Amino acid sequence: MSAFQQNLPVQIFPQENNPEGKKFQGILDALESDRMKIKIDENFLREKISGSILVEFSMSNYNFQFRSSILPEREGEYISIHKPKIIHKSQIRKTERLKTYIQFSFTLWTEGGRYEGVITDISTVGIKMTSHKEIPKNTILSLNVYIPGQTLRFICQGLVMWCKKDPNREDLFLSGVKFTTLSIDAMKKVEKYILEHLNTSSLISPS
Repeated sequence: MSAFQQNLPVQIFPQENNPEGKKFQGILDALESDRMKIKIDENFLREKISGSILVEFSMSNYNFQFRSSILPEREGEYISIHKPKIIHKSQIRKTERLKTYIQFSFTLWTEGGRYEGVITDISTVGIKMTSHKEIPKNTILSLNVYIPGQTLRFICQGLVMWCKKDPNREDLFLSGVKFTTLSIDAMKKVEKYILEHLNTSSLISPS
């Protein structure tokens, strides 16, 4: 169980009564002998979800996944789940990315305030973005993406995989963000948007 670390971002995927494929963001707070304590997205608590779940998290270039169930004990914004016996590991899949220029807004789990940014390329896995905000690695963001007149509109959480200064602009930072709670429905919208706008001049190699 060495993969589990305190403050590890995880995603909760309810297995019951979840036709839209919703995922919820959480942070591992404590690991006990038979259970895990997780700080969970308030939307999860609002929907009063229970029963079996799928838990996902990422480290380096790999995704990890295990099945569990929610324990009845709850404490404020924290839930407890059964500690897994088996964890499945898979390499993060490569997908086509589309160069683009999409203005959007985002918030940080760790602080208040709303920030503006620009998506410079997008895939069904995540985005590359620029903003005036330096965002530490492993920071959880809430993303609000909307393009007027287009089919693309979604709200989800994402995990900052890296952040560095923009070599062309001293006042900007470049960040790579992996989607963590993008629903199946929203993922299809992103995929449709990419296919509609993809051409030889906008295609960049997968990464």
